[in-house]
Amino acid sequence: MQETNSRQTLCSQLKTVDASLLFLLFIILSVVLSYAAVGIQRRQLADTLAGNTQAAAALPPVFPIRCCASALVIGALGFFLCLALTAWQQAFQGDDPVARKSAAANLCASVLVLAAALLRLDDLLFLQRCQPALEESDDLPV
Repeated sequence: MQETNSRQTLCSQLKTVDASLLFLLFIILSVVLSYAAVGIQRRQLADTLAGNTQAAAALPPVFPIRCCASALVIGALGFFLCLALTAWQQAFQGDDPVARKSAAANLCASVLVLAAALLRLDDLLFLQRCQPALEESDDLPV
């Protein structure tokens, strides 16, 4: 009976690790997309400085790329927040003060990292909404 429970626990842990690998891959993909967006912006700047404004204008917009990157990272961070919450709940059911402190620190870090990603997405969406107003006027909003 104990061997069956141990095997079930190991199988559950294996599923969690497999899912973690997938969500880490999402984070890596998000970084690659962000890298591509910065590359496009660099090309736009270089073309503009070279006086080739038509080539700069013909490059793809970076907003959809950045939006996709943000969505990927927020989804992954949500998954890791759920893992941290589960670990925190399990730690506080036990008697190990080291496990409790570590789980609480990891939960706090997960909340803060997800909050930062959400703030960055909110800023990206805000800037996109403000873009038409910026293009019509030389004045920057306060």
